[in-house]
Amino acid sequence: MPGQGNNAYVLFWRNNVEAPVFFVFLMLQPLLMRCVLMTALFWFVCLSCLSQTAKIDSLKRRLYSSSGDASRLHTMLDLFAEDESLPRDTLWEYVLKARNWAITLHDKRSLSLTVLAQADAYLRRDNADSAKALIESELAKYHVKDAVNRDVYFKLARERISYLDYGDHFKDATAEAFSLIREAEAYKDSVVVASCLNSLSAWSYDMDFVDEARRYSYQALASTSSTPPFYSVLASICFNLGENYKWIKRLDSAEYFINLGMDYGRRLDNLYYQSFGLQKMAAIEIEKEHYPGAEKDILESMRLIEKVDGDRPNLGKVIVLANVYRNWNKADKAIAVLNDGLYRDSVYRKTAPHHGGEDASLMQRMFTYDLLGKCYRDIKDHQHYAQILEKTIAAKDTIYKLNSAAALAELQTKYEVEKKEATIARQRLALIQDRYLFYASLVFVFLSGTIVWLLFKYYRRKQGMRLQRLQDEEKLLAAQAVAAAEEAQRRRISADLHDNLGAQLSFIKRNVNFILDHPEGFDAEDERKYLGYVNDTAQNAMIDLRETIWVLNRDQVDIQEFADKLKSYLRQQLQGRYMIRWNFSENLRKSWKFSSGEVMHLFRIVQELISNVIKHANADEISILFEGYEQGVFRLEIKDNGRGFDVNGNYEGHYGIENIQQRAREIEAQLSLQSDPVDGTRVVLERSGIVQNNTFELLEGVDKSVNIVH
Repeated sequence: MPGQGNNAYVLFWRNNVEAPVFFVFLMLQPLLMRCVLMTALFWFVCLSCLSQTAKIDSLKRRLYSSSGDASRLHTMLDLFAEDESLPRDTLWEYVLKARNWAITLHDKRSLSLTVLAQADAYLRRDNADSAKALIESELAKYHVKDAVNRDVYFKLARERISYLDYGDHFKDATAEAFSLIREAEAYKDSVVVASCLNSLSAWSYDMDFVDEARRYSYQALASTSSTPPFYSVLASICFNLGENYKWIKRLDSAEYFINLGMDYGRRLDNLYYQSFGLQKMAAIEIEKEHYPGAEKDILESMRLIEKVDGDRPNLGKVIVLANVYRNWNKADKAIAVLNDGLYRDSVYRKTAPHHGGEDASLMQRMFTYDLLGKCYRDIKDHQHYAQILEKTIAAKDTIYKLNSAAALAELQTKYEVEKKEATIARQRLALIQDRYLFYASLVFVFLSGTIVWLLFKYYRRKQGMRLQRLQDEEKLLAAQAVAAAEEAQRRRISADLHDNLGAQLSFIKRNVNFILDHPEGFDAEDERKYLGYVNDTAQNAMIDLRETIWVLNRDQVDIQEFADKLKSYLRQQLQGRYMIRWNFSENLRKSWKFSSGEVMHLFRIVQELISNVIKHANADEISILFEGYEQGVFRLEIKDNGRGFDVNGNYEGHYGIENIQQRAREIEAQLSLQSDPVDGTRVVLERSGIVQNNTFELLEGVDKSVNIVH
């Protein structure tokens, strides 16, 4: 029967198939459960590593659970408030979505807030020009008198202030910042006031007005309160104050403000602020020689910034970590860190789809090469040091060319004007030339005939002296080579003059512009102070120019003439300007001559040393001894009774001692530097055993000794 056949089939399945399968399932059940648990643990760890902050994760969950474009758009705007903790590509993706929703909903206000986030996304991609253009266009749609959208106007205006090119337009940027401050004060928006004052502080610090920067920072603090709306600007103010105090070596104050800034960053759950603060703390730990703490801080800073920037290398943090290892006498680890950072930077620049261009991180790469070269020099790896030095020089040349573009454009305009003036002058000259062309032709024919006749006589007369002429030509070539070398030396001196005088004139220009268009609160005492700066700088520029021209007008300078000029320079520099007694002693036993290049180097060394005594030593007495012996042998000693310094210290941004050492090497002289906090500083520059091709007169048995006291 059919029913009996089916039952037999079912019985066969249960007895022969189902039982073994069930038995196998029972055997594998623990293994399957273990696999499920491991998979769950794996995804939990991955999600923990990839998450940003608790606040961002909460907003993302709210975004995914929202229904409707309006709800999603408002959640997205809340996410944009955390843009500094969002990954760069995620921010860009969110901006595009929010922009489409705002356009669809015809929501002007939300669209403008999305533009703010888009400008930040452009900036994160090293595209500051696009960010600035976007903000300028959007700001034009609002006015401060519009009460409904006034907060949007202030947000856009604050963002625009941060994009101002204050470097070459400090006066205009300062005026615009104060204009926004006045508007914010009129409508009682203290956040905007504090933010603008903080920008003024940062600009002043970058322009080397350190005291002015600190004053603006404290004014900004006075405009705030310790409430959530101020947390972001308070973090920035504290970081600026920390950097300011670190610069003037007040490390305890610097550490206090950096920690306070990080505390506000933690309250905001802002990864960027926390990473930035840890980087600054690492720099302070380096100053205090607490290297384990510095290493811990910078590694944590790098870990946090990776959550924001992903695989984008941060050479600034790499440099800080390498400095930790270098100062910790772990040059090998510093070299490994720097090489890895440069490699990842090169890979990123080749593969990143939205990288801002080859020159976006050029300055950071130059600093990285420079530090890497110092590390190779520390371990005496001269081969790698030479290779890195070439890359450093190439990077500096590229930066110089880029920064010179504006100057070249200005020179081009000036050239066009001068060319037109030259054309008019040539036209006038042509009228005169036509009048005298006939007479000039006659004179030319006569002079040509005379020259041909003289050349013929010269040729006939020199036939018997052919060999001698060849020898004379060899001597002439040697003389030309010497002249070429001297010309190169003069050009180097001219470049030196350009650098010194150019920097002094630039300083005068900035201070004069700052006085003419000073901001509110600039009193008469400040004006006298800055005018004093201008007067001192102008006086120094006149002295430098006069002494340099004196050197350039001579191929060689007698040692006695150099000593007299040195006394004149010291008299102009010190007499009647500072409460400093000085005396000059000389002991010249024989007369011989310096080259102009040697004189320039000696003048620059004396200038740097005297300037350091005036600015830093707080001395009231300076002694100068100059002794000259046989040809090329001299000794120069400069001693003061002021406050000494650590000759082995590392003073970032101060290169005076390095410049003096380099100049001493240029003239093959030995430099000895001794400094004591109580006894002052003593510098000795001496040279012995050098024979020069200078003509000189030996005054045997004559001892020229002069002592001048002031």
